[in-house]
Amino acid sequence: MEKNKKINSFFDHFPPKVAEYCFQLWHDYPFDFIVSKSRHSKLGDYRFSPQKGHQITVNRNLNSYAFLVTYLHEVAHLLTYLTYKNKVLPHGEEWKNSFRTIFEPILEEDLLPDELINVLKSYLVNPSATSTGHGPLVDVLKTYDASNSSITLHALPENQIFLLKNLELIKGKLRRTRYFCREANTGKLYLVAKNAQVTPLETNEL
Repeated sequence: MEKNKKINSFFDHFPPKVAEYCFQLWHDYPFDFIVSKSRHSKLGDYRFSPQKGHQITVNRNLNSYAFLVTYLHEVAHLLTYLTYKNKVLPHGEEWKNSFRTIFEPILEEDLLPDELINVLKSYLVNPSATSTGHGPLVDVLKTYDASNSSITLHALPENQIFLLKNLELIKGKLRRTRYFCREANTGKLYLVAKNAQVTPLETNEL
């Protein structure tokens, strides 16, 4: 993916309620952000070179919450490097402190699911080098993988209510490649990619 700082692109990969926060980190600490093809060896990585600067990659096949955890893991590496360069261990106390610090602002019930917050708080006490090394976190993240009941947003009729990354949304009008969608409970508007995998809900009541 070419570098693109339009915030709409963040809503394609992150949970909608924290996409702006993740975008702000990109804005505050500029780096090349690459949504990578699936890699068996890693979920993401951080690199720095004097020629290319800072680069973060995250695998595109991750569900939005696993994508979030991986992204913040790598941003924590960047913040640690900015402060300590290569003078500390890659996953030492300095990185752990950075990881906890950037996660803390979004560990709120109105931003992330309760069950995920509870596991993250436990995990962040002493985060491991990879999220796959913490069984409870692996288990809860798997529950957000796309299910067989998911279809593309484009296939739904207008005004259909659907579930996307823990949000109940109502499909609106198409704008180029994204639909205007309104959160059922708050009325907040989101732009959702027409090919996003969503779960239709049984009721169409607005």
